[in-house]
Amino acid sequence: MYPDWPESAFDLVPLPHCDGPKLEPFDFQGPQKIEFLEYIGEGAHAHVFKFRFVYDDDWPSPVNKWDSDDRDAFASLANYAEPFNSECRAYGRLREADCEHLANRCFGYLLLEDANERAMMNQFKDHRIKFNGNILFPEGMDMRGRFPGKDGRPPPIRGIVKEFGQPEKELSMRTLRSILKDVIQMQQLGIIRLDVADRQFINGKMADFSTAITFPHFITSPELNPHLTPEMVSAMELETLLFSRKDYEEFDQMVGMWNDENPSHQRFFFSLPGGDDGLKYNLRSLPSRNRLYSLVDPRLYDRKSSGGKLDGRVTKRRRRPCAKPPRWYYDGSLDAAKVISNMRFEFLHNWYYKDGYAFPKEIKW
Repeated sequence: MYPDWPESAFDLVPLPHCDGPKLEPFDFQGPQKIEFLEYIGEGAHAHVFKFRFVYDDDWPSPVNKWDSDDRDAFASLANYAEPFNSECRAYGRLREADCEHLANRCFGYLLLEDANERAMMNQFKDHRIKFNGNILFPEGMDMRGRFPGKDGRPPPIRGIVKEFGQPEKELSMRTLRSILKDVIQMQQLGIIRLDVADRQFINGKMADFSTAITFPHFITSPELNPHLTPEMVSAMELETLLFSRKDYEEFDQMVGMWNDENPSHQRFFFSLPGGDDGLKYNLRSLPSRNRLYSLVDPRLYDRKSSGGKLDGRVTKRRRRPCAKPPRWYYDGSLDAAKVISNMRFEFLHNWYYKDGYAFPKEIKW
């Protein structure tokens, strides 16, 4: 579930431990010396330091009481979907594709040493920061204690080292064009579910990939499990398209919120027909299920021909994504309009782990 305490620098290997892109450790070029300057704030999954300890239902994991103690199941799914690992995989993909310019600069991950953890907690004790649970319910469950290391200690606090910057104060037309261009290119690299919102952008670039899905992923990549039924594969295909399209819906919602809050500085720049109500517009005017589409098909990303190896190493540079990729029209067997109208969950189904593979458990329509 979590990396163990390193005994030497050789234990700091690229993470996570699963097929796909990985992020290398931050190079301190010697002892881990950190000066904590300021506590800035928190988000849904992290403090500003990007130290992540979340509940099991904060990410697509086996959440019922029978599965919750299955360490193999949790470790397998967490390597793909848990927020810290989601960031590692997304930044790892940008690095292997030579497209790090698409996001706020990342320098690697770190595992906070005991002395630095004590110093941090002491320095910011007035903030009552807790690093054992999620932001909304800190310490509601002993996440660290559930996954002790070899010596019995809770695992180290994990962090992502990123360039410090400032959030966007104004969504100018230039900024919006740049953001949409970056989203389109990241999806071509197999990175979706970006949680597009103005709070996510630092110096005009995406800075948080804690919810991102990066291919290959058990939610989107049927090739990872040869035992899936045709119904399961169809459901995964539709869910992948919906995640891809949702990034553009969120972009349009971001523009719509800006217009609501700034009536004298309107921005008429949307990615989908109908603006921030694009999905309803599309299904109303074009009722055929084949008309549902996204601007990018992230499944087309071919890692075998890229610079990335299965172990996360980068061996060569890759061609950049194109500016105007072909749209992805849904032509699957499911009634997409019916599925969407009945959706009440962020994910279409839960997942369970069996014999080394992840399976969708409940089809929610």
